[in-house]
Amino acid sequence: MKRLLLSALVALGSFGCAPKEVKYSLNIVTQSCDPSANPFEGVQFLRVRVTGEEADGGVMEPKTEISGSNPATRELKIPEIPAGPVRVVEVRAYDGDPNAGARVVSMGKTLPFAVPDVVPEDLAGEPIRLNVILRKVNTFAPIVSAAAPTQCQQLRVPRAGHSATVLKNGKVFIAGGFNLKPGLPEKKALADTEVFNPATGAFELTKSLSITAQGAVYELPRAYHAAIRLPSGQVMVWGGEVYSNGANNTVSPIASILFYDTDVDDFGAVGPRVPAAINRSRHQAAIDANGKVLIVGGITRKSSIVPVDEVEWLDPATNLYKIVDGVTLPRLDATVMPVKKGEYVAVVGGTDGATVKNDITFFKFNGTTFAKQSTSMPPALAGAGRRGAAGALIRDSADLVVLGGYSDPTLVRPVASSEVLNAAAATVAPGPDIRTARGDVCAVTMGDGTVLALGGRTSDSGGPPRSDATAVLITAASSGGVTSIGAPNLPKARYSHTCTTLLDGTVLVTGGINELVDGSIEILQDAYIYTPTPPAD
Repeated sequence: MKRLLLSALVALGSFGCAPKEVKYSLNIVTQSCDPSANPFEGVQFLRVRVTGEEADGGVMEPKTEISGSNPATRELKIPEIPAGPVRVVEVRAYDGDPNAGARVVSMGKTLPFAVPDVVPEDLAGEPIRLNVILRKVNTFAPIVSAAAPTQCQQLRVPRAGHSATVLKNGKVFIAGGFNLKPGLPEKKALADTEVFNPATGAFELTKSLSITAQGAVYELPRAYHAAIRLPSGQVMVWGGEVYSNGANNTVSPIASILFYDTDVDDFGAVGPRVPAAINRSRHQAAIDANGKVLIVGGITRKSSIVPVDEVEWLDPATNLYKIVDGVTLPRLDATVMPVKKGEYVAVVGGTDGATVKNDITFFKFNGTTFAKQSTSMPPALAGAGRRGAAGALIRDSADLVVLGGYSDPTLVRPVASSEVLNAAAATVAPGPDIRTARGDVCAVTMGDGTVLALGGRTSDSGGPPRSDATAVLITAASSGGVTSIGAPNLPKARYSHTCTTLLDGTVLVTGGINELVDGSIEILQDAYIYTPTPPAD
């Protein structure tokens, strides 16, 4: 049956179904578990817009409906949704008439979905429910689910030093990390994994980090590993660390590489490697435009814990594993990112264990292996350099902004400056201030190209270290300057947390360490979503 989704009335914040002839129903969640984050406070108008792509690669003409927020009927008209491969329903809530310049109070989007030209028999029954969860803009809003919009959602277990990776289906795979044994200062590396499902607002249990051999399942816990999504859609989890010796928390880096397949909720692994695999933790992984993965830095255990000298790489399409020949690059807390749209991988700053470094090294895959690039005038960071800085891509992944960090190889001596690496010109320029001197910042590029930097570790006038709650927005002009403005603070200070850009351009923040000046730490279980204020359109 050839069909077109018709306009329909939907109940705000309820589970009412659309008319029977419509095979999709829209549930708009307008509640929050926190009164201060109420997304419907002051809302006068709602705008529903449908956007999408066409089968030929073109862009669908947006369809829009604007309705008053009527508390008596709490109903909303939605526009027609034509058949097509990628459709998104966006709802914006305004404090006045959007045609008269009113301010966006909150917004939300569905995950992309397809509307078939011909409806299969299995879709001809009950409507498929689509959720839009409204969240206040420019706020770290606690997460609520469509099923329980007045209950705050959180991680299934407290965790820090974990990873959070966006899957192709829009879910976020959260893996490993560590927490503390109850009532003890003893660290426990985690094998637990979970996914955050933006379509429902819920955290869902997934299979633990493990391998299956001869019918037995062997868990492989780890913290401070590297995780990255591969072109295949799988998530690669490389190395990490476990703990022993009770409250001494002796660190043992590991070498195993796992591949998580979301389609079957299971793991594969890379077998024995030649040359031998290198145990490493707190390292960095970057994937280039060819889909090759470069592994740099971190720590390993020899007679003691030392920075790793070797640079490794893997072709995930063939499982070809190599160590980059002739390169010795001991680096801990370096910033490692693909630059110039993935043509190069840049290794910026860090420490070799004795001094902070200011050098910048470029690697490029030459068709056979990664090779260190020679430049006539190598770029460098200002002064002695920095370690523990965050990195985020700007200007459509052409350049890199390096934010915060520490000026000492071992001590928490934070800096508040940033620098901008122009990869094409191989030059470094001063960037904007990030408001609070801090290292171990989490930074991510949002859907609109703005960088959100949040949290970290700081110290007051050289005193004991503590976690920080500051957030800042970094905006880069297409050519020219990079500027910063303050953003609302996180509800709780943290470092060793994650910040992950979702498909709708918002940012998921999970877990971390809340460290107080008395040296006590709390491993966090909370989670928030930051929704940037959208530009006027």
